[in-house]
Amino acid sequence: MKSHSRLFAIPALLICAAACAQETPTPPAPAGVPSEADESPQDGQIDPAQLAALFPKVDMNAQSFDAAAKTPEAIAKGTACLDAVAAAYRAAPAMTDTIEWSVKIPGGEQKDSMSIELGAGQDMLIKAGASQLISVGGKVYYVDEGSADKYIEVPLDGSVSNTLKTKLEGLEFPCPHPALRGTTTSKVLEAFSFGGSAFETVAGFQTKDGVDQILLTGAQSDLMISVNPTTKLVSTMSLVMSPPGAPEGIRFMVNFKMDPKVMDKLATPIAFDAGSRKAVASPAELAPTEPEAIAVGAEAPGFSLQDLNGKTVTLADLKGKIVVIDFWATWCGPCRKGLPAINDLAKWVEETKQPVQVLGINVWERGDDAAKKSADYWTKQGFIFPALLDLEGNVVKQYGFNGIPATVVIGTDGKVINVHQGFDPKGDLTGDLKAEILKAIGTKG
Repeated sequence: MKSHSRLFAIPALLICAAACAQETPTPPAPAGVPSEADESPQDGQIDPAQLAALFPKVDMNAQSFDAAAKTPEAIAKGTACLDAVAAAYRAAPAMTDTIEWSVKIPGGEQKDSMSIELGAGQDMLIKAGASQLISVGGKVYYVDEGSADKYIEVPLDGSVSNTLKTKLEGLEFPCPHPALRGTTTSKVLEAFSFGGSAFETVAGFQTKDGVDQILLTGAQSDLMISVNPTTKLVSTMSLVMSPPGAPEGIRFMVNFKMDPKVMDKLATPIAFDAGSRKAVASPAELAPTEPEAIAVGAEAPGFSLQDLNGKTVTLADLKGKIVVIDFWATWCGPCRKGLPAINDLAKWVEETKQPVQVLGINVWERGDDAAKKSADYWTKQGFIFPALLDLEGNVVKQYGFNGIPATVVIGTDGKVINVHQGFDPKGDLTGDLKAEILKAIGTKG
């Protein structure tokens, strides 16, 4: 995401839980950031029954445990097995693990992954997307690509798990490793409480297909942990949860697949290199300063970008013309609503032969086929003005925007004439841009 409203890479189940808990659709912000909510209806509330019908039907894990697997004897075996799991993770000299998780949501399946390295003692490296948590040398570091010039550094407070609670509140990874590495027997259940779930008891135990299965239950969720009976390491987890605030009957099942490997020592010791980043002591300080949109009268930052046909377009080559730039993306609902007004402007420019170049700049496009997605959309809409590709968002960042749509009018001298942010359905963007252009060239409309 290009909006840093939340610092940390939170697991897929939390994203889904947050989406589910909203009984009213979220309208796009005036200056949108990447959001699937752009497709949501804009009026009224969603009926809970209708919302529940959108989600896959999910049974609790407890339903796969028969009465014999829930007896006091079985529960005692489950508790002993869970204690053995914690002991195995504490005793491992070193370990690597890869966790892949998936959750079914309306319209598809959301997947993600992370990697974990456990060294001696509390040395640890967790990589989840653009985020990294590193514990080494008695300190814990957190790095996120959203803050390119800063990182968090705090002293280790006994264990990584405890440090997350006391000094990095809100930072959470969907894995039990930090807690298992430093937990006591009485705290084992807490190691598996993440993503809004909390477990109060061991509720069952069974051996199925050569794998030990432990059932944990809580108020709104349950978790089935599959354990290798020889190594006592976790191979899979299945989390079923009802997010707080969700209509009755809505549950998510999040499946975790793990690949733990124990070794005498890591191939590469865990280390931290700050590079040019500056240390800060709290999550609040890590948040980047929100950029300010480029000011009227400022020199427009230059750029050189390719259009959809591979032709390079450079702002410097357009000096002497008025240039209108519209930043957009296919996922941005307000952008899609505003682009026809920009196209109408381009038609007017062409018909009246004004000394103006209109450009669309596609930014922050999602997916491996982002360029193709942009080109397909542009062709389907039949827009007559060129679209340039700024998929990494370098140019839009130079112009100081953290949300789109945004339209900039640049004068013949290369300085900004005006800036329009967001989409106003009651406004007349085409008319406003025409007036600004005519005023700049000294012509009355």
